Amino acid sequence: MIIDTHAHIHQHDEYEIPEIISRALESNVSKIITAGVNITDSELSLRIANKYENVYSGVGIHPEEIKSPISKKDIKALKSLSKENKVKVISEIGLDNQKTSPEIKIQEEGFYEQIKLAKEEKLPIIFHIREENNDFEESFAKDIAINIFSELSIGDIGGAAHYFAGKWDYAKKLLDLGLLISFAKPIIYNKSLHETVSKIPSDKIIVETDSYPQHYKPDRSKWTEPKDISNIVNKIAEIKQINRKFIEEKIYNNSIKLLNF
Repeated sequence: MIIDTHAHIHQHDEYEIPEIISRALESNVSKIITAGVNITDSELSLRIANKYENVYSGVGIHPEEIKSPISKKDIKALKSLSKENKVKVISEIGLDNQKTSPEIKIQEEGFYEQIKLAKEEKLPIIFHIREENNDFEESFAKDIAINIFSELSIGDIGGAAHYFAGKWDYAKKLLDLGLLISFAKPIIYNKSLHETVSKIPSDKIIVETDSYPQHYKPDRSKWTEPKDISNIVNKIAEIKQINRKFIEEKIYNNSIKLLNF
């Protein structure tokens, strides 16, 4: 069994969702976390989670959605959502240091407040940190995040760096803070990530598809779905040169522990 710890299946046309779940179950995916990117989207995530037994919700405000300072009203709405039984994580949150991103100071405040909320509600976080041009060497946003994690003792609630695409030294800083690393499809084709994969202990890894409606792909069968997560597990086993069943069980148990199932 495996858990897709970060997806956005609630953003698909609703008639498609039962089929997506069915294909996932057939591929040994037992649970899916579908993460919201703003208040309205988080409400939809929760509605879909409440409708389907093996779907669970993440609620949060994506950094690209924080175009003005996060308000008390936003935090109050997230707090209310976070108390629902099927909400397992504060997500999707993070920092984006890119040319078209909102002002970083505003993002930083929003990130900080959402982590504080996660601590209050005793929920883990699933986050991303993106530098300009997704540069592995750049550390501006990473340094801000590390400082916030240290100040707020992030290890108390735990969390994971989703869609991880970075070097080992950055991954180690996150691990030392009590966080996990979540791998997705980039490890299949990006060899520069293989050193990081090989060095991270098996009990610190979870996996995800980050799947959402990929309208830019004209062939619907090519869209990433939770069913595709086995390809990521296969690649981790190959890179680490360990038994496929062993790493799947490790990843599953890591996900269960993080998400308090």
